[in-house]
Amino acid sequence: MNYSNFDQVLKDLQSLNQAIENIRQKLVTVSGVLYVSQDARHVALDGLQCDIGTCGNWIRALMSLKDLSQEKYGKNWEDEYRTLIGTGLPSGQAEDLMLDYLRNTLTTKVHFKIENLFGNILKALSSSPTKRGFWHISNAMLQQGGISTFGPEKNTLTVLANLRNSFHANGMHNNDNLSVDIDGIRFEFCKGRRVECASWKHIVVIIRANISVLDSILFSNTVSNLGGEIPDDFAAAVNP
Repeated sequence: MNYSNFDQVLKDLQSLNQAIENIRQKLVTVSGVLYVSQDARHVALDGLQCDIGTCGNWIRALMSLKDLSQEKYGKNWEDEYRTLIGTGLPSGQAEDLMLDYLRNTLTTKVHFKIENLFGNILKALSSSPTKRGFWHISNAMLQQGGISTFGPEKNTLTVLANLRNSFHANGMHNNDNLSVDIDGIRFEFCKGRRVECASWKHIVVIIRANISVLDSILFSNTVSNLGGEIPDDFAAAVNP
């Protein structure tokens, strides 16, 4: 499952950032926390916007170099394109490698920011789990938000975690089997087998679904009722 061209990928990345922006604006209204504050929620959401925006910018840059080469050199564009992107590989192979890197990096960074955000919120609620790992952190966060740990929200968070973990295992899935449909897209993980659900379309769909889960958690009664800013450990260390 993939896109026919990267114009739609870029449009969908922009829509993800707009969805995050909507949460940030709502956060200001509901919580009274300033948009430019070092509140952990804004820090994480701003970081997500930066990662998604940067990924889109790199895709635009790569596609622009390809268009420039084709426009300037016609049928001999490939040699110029390979020179511009600094590779000795065939242009198609080099392009695939760079786009795979962007896709995998975006997925990983999005997951890291969500995990860090959950940790900061749980710490502010004095509800950090005794066991480490995203499974336990996400369960604790869902419970605090009044959301089932056996429902679609948990599956959505787990799918993103499984994708992240597969990148650390050279594309293999080493945990329990999981098969989930999200927005009509199938995510299937089989223990001991390669992950085949990490196309651009899959990544956009799972990031969008995780943004929706963030919206539900951040505006749950428990989290909304936290008074003042929620500290972000990294931001506090940088700006003591």
